[in-house]
Amino acid sequence: MANALNAPSTKTIILVGLAGCLLTSVAGVSGAMLMSGWELSGGWSEWARRLGLGYPCACLVVLLVFPRLVPKMTRFLEQR
Repeated sequence: MANALNAPSTKTIILVGLAGCLLTSVAGVSGAMLMSGWELSGGWSEWARRLGLGYPCACLVVLLVFPRLVPKMTRFLEQR
């Protein structure tokens, strides 16, 4: 099991989670629009609108779930 020096702080968990949300949101929105045809999906304005909705929703999950879930998962996985 990790000692206190190796365990990430809640602030680190949240910041890494938010950066991951941004990258995942950009990839998801871009992939979905490319699969449907970029121009048929609405182009850059639709891309920005989808990202503007998807990223805050993903951030909400990080802010509400990650601080509780990550420490429990870390303890569980390190016991194995």
